[in-house]
Amino acid sequence: MPKPNLGTRLVQELIACRTEGGDHYPIRLDHLVARIDPVPEPAAVLKAVNSAVFKKQAVAAVNKRMDARVALPEDAAQLAADPLTLEIVLRAKGETSTPPWAPAQLAGVVPVLLKPAFAEALGQQIASDELPAFAVCVKVGKGVKLYHKEQPPPPSPEILDAERLLDLLSRQQLGVTLAELEAVAELKPAAFKKAVKRPEFAAAVVQVRVTSKDVFVVPRGDAFGRFVTETLLTYLLGKCTRPNAHAFPVNELVAHVSKADRPQIERLLNHPDLAAELPAGVGCVLLGGGKSGSQNTFFLLEHLRTAQPVARSVAAPSQAPLPPPADFVATFDAAFARIDRERGSNNFVSLVDLRAALPAVPRETFDTCLRQLRRDRRYVLSSDERYDGITPEQQAAAIREEGEFLLHVSRGRP
Repeated sequence: MPKPNLGTRLVQELIACRTEGGDHYPIRLDHLVARIDPVPEPAAVLKAVNSAVFKKQAVAAVNKRMDARVALPEDAAQLAADPLTLEIVLRAKGETSTPPWAPAQLAGVVPVLLKPAFAEALGQQIASDELPAFAVCVKVGKGVKLYHKEQPPPPSPEILDAERLLDLLSRQQLGVTLAELEAVAELKPAAFKKAVKRPEFAAAVVQVRVTSKDVFVVPRGDAFGRFVTETLLTYLLGKCTRPNAHAFPVNELVAHVSKADRPQIERLLNHPDLAAELPAGVGCVLLGGGKSGSQNTFFLLEHLRTAQPVARSVAAPSQAPLPPPADFVATFDAAFARIDRERGSNNFVSLVDLRAALPAVPRETFDTCLRQLRRDRRYVLSSDERYDGITPEQQAAAIREEGEFLLHVSRGRP
């Protein structure tokens, strides 16, 4: 007597599984096949499952998959509601398209016989928040979409832009404005606005708004204190400078920042040990305020007057430098533009190349003039800390500040 064809043998074995009950039914197709002796090849099994003989007497949750669950037609509702059916549907969908997917899209993966029951079961699980642990549900517009937790959706362009902005910020001089960051990022204005609003960026930085509408952006953490006592303090002194006053208390300095930012900045600038952290060229004295208490008062050392002028030689190295000569500015601008153009116009030029382009300028003059260009916000420096190490030539060309080698120059906004 000839043996029944493979489709019939699979149905017979499936009926036996249903009779046994328990965890044996509904059963994965590859597990069902393993019960047949000898075990047929997967290609032959998939062909048999697609045959009319099998389809009249059984149903597979997902076509052409050995890991799909199978059952008899009268148990279609049970098969449709089986959590493993949803998992296989998510995995199958992930092999042909990008997650997440709407429930209707997932229902399109199962056979026609299962669609109504599958859609109903999935809808109930979503409504009652009882989805299996592997299924992740996200709100999209007025509806929801799902994906397998092991196959999350790729990051959106906004998230990628936000992560890129954080990387750029870590390589800039401490305390740049959003406008300066936007210039370096070279994103379209709309894309930049979306990126800075993303939680991936907004939660990782502190933004300080000043009354001139400039917004400084600083990585969260210990860097914020250094930003206040260095970049922001120098900036605020520049905002306060006027002919009839050279020294300014903390409450007058912080008046130039937004009200929400003032308390934290005021505490940092009134810290009793602040003198050791002052930037070059800035002095500080404690001013008694009577009933209102005392507060630090800041001034530029170039404005300090003494009874013995010769004694000022001690303070001279800390004085703010004079504006760089016009010929240096023009030569530096031209060298930067040429090297940047040769390197692909990325607004990212090495100090090694810039020093080589101006060989006649002594290093001390070069560094002093570049320092003033940074204060004027014409250029910003960034470190090479993202690399494992730098060459001796790069170390020699770099400007070292607070243990970092500032090696790269980018054009800012004066």
